[in-house]
Amino acid sequence: PDPCYSVRNEPEREPSVAKQKGFFTTRSSRFFKLTGLTTRVSSSYTGQRLKEILLREDRKADARTATHIRNAERIVKTLGELKGAVMKVGQAVSIQADLLPREFAEILSSLQQSAPPMDFELIAEQIRSEFGKAPDALFARFDPDPFASASVGQVHRARLAHGTEVVVKVQYPGVEDNIDGDLKNLKSLLGLGSIIGYRKQDLDETFEEIRDRLVEELDYGQEMENLLAFRERFRDDPRVLTPTVYPPYCSRRVLTMEYLPGDPLEALLAPPYTQEDRNRFGRLLFDLYLHQVLRLGLLHADPHPGNFAFRKDGRMIFYDFGCLKRIPPHIREGGRDILRAALRNDYREIDVALLRLGSRDPRKEAPPPDFYRQYVEVFRDLVDPATPYDFHTSRIHERLMELAPLGFSKMLHFKPSRDLVFISRVVGGHYGNLRHMRASARWMDILAPYLEA
Repeated sequence: PDPCYSVRNEPEREPSVAKQKGFFTTRSSRFFKLTGLTTRVSSSYTGQRLKEILLREDRKADARTATHIRNAERIVKTLGELKGAVMKVGQAVSIQADLLPREFAEILSSLQQSAPPMDFELIAEQIRSEFGKAPDALFARFDPDPFASASVGQVHRARLAHGTEVVVKVQYPGVEDNIDGDLKNLKSLLGLGSIIGYRKQDLDETFEEIRDRLVEELDYGQEMENLLAFRERFRDDPRVLTPTVYPPYCSRRVLTMEYLPGDPLEALLAPPYTQEDRNRFGRLLFDLYLHQVLRLGLLHADPHPGNFAFRKDGRMIFYDFGCLKRIPPHIREGGRDILRAALRNDYREIDVALLRLGSRDPRKEAPPPDFYRQYVEVFRDLVDPATPYDFHTSRIHERLMELAPLGFSKMLHFKPSRDLVFISRVVGGHYGNLRHMRASARWMDILAPYLEA
């Protein structure tokens, strides 16, 4: 997740500045740490395969699960220490539940938590290298304690000369230098032990999409353009707030924006917020993201709850525009086709739409209609036009896990589509946010207008 502007994370100092610099600027140290991890994971799966020769069939699955858990814990520990690009990529991969065994995905999801902050000396050095001035010379006030921290940078509160309160997002030094090496090492690592079961070519496309978005996300000049584009699209929507950006205080690695406070999602669960407020914000969240995916074609693609906030007057604030996904028209129309077909139980048309979207391998025969029917039935109550659906009691995620054996049996009929990687990330992330928000509504009332051509 990227820095959360509405929740302050208390700083946890790391051992030394020199050690921190080593993680980001010394490629050899990262290389040896990652190759050492790869060796341990590889040896673990080799031992597991040998052990399975001696195990009864009914014990092999339990042994394989234990190995997945042990190796996922190893990966999380190392990526958390290294931070930077490899942690960011690990976060993106962890959200792709269809790529990973369940127990592996659950442990990797801990990478979504905020990372400990870096020493202020590194942050001040980065600002000096970008502007030729120290933070206290560039700003009227600059808080040395981080307001929030994440995998590739952290946020500090500050004040401009004319008194405007701002937040300053500063990228850690050396992060960009390690993208390709980190990505290559992580892909090799996840290829061990059949952690990911797709063909290498299909997996390459997914990782290429993650890399493209990561490179874009590390360019804060691009993030400023993303913010301005998003702000322009929603300028006439009184329900949406976005921070003002201050270009004279921005660069490729530093982004300065208006301090725009709001209440985090967690605050909606207690007074003065009511169930009516939670339902209203749930409807707003559902509507805004349908609009982005199916009409606007410009998607705020990081659903971490720290990237948005709420106000009692009914407005929603968007933060962090590093990951803004452009959705081409054929993907938007394909999404509508799948939804329409599912609503009328046309399972053949679902398969045709998936082929057009690049998610179905055309070299394989279509799965039987009952395959798609079982997945459609999971979502039937959600789109019932007559009855409100309460996300707080939703068990969609559990029902999908029950269908995992069915999905794995047809895995080779499908392939990850790079155009859908971040849409999938948003859908899964906001499903969790709506559950946590305890929102209830007749969701079909919101969905129906978006299904029109």
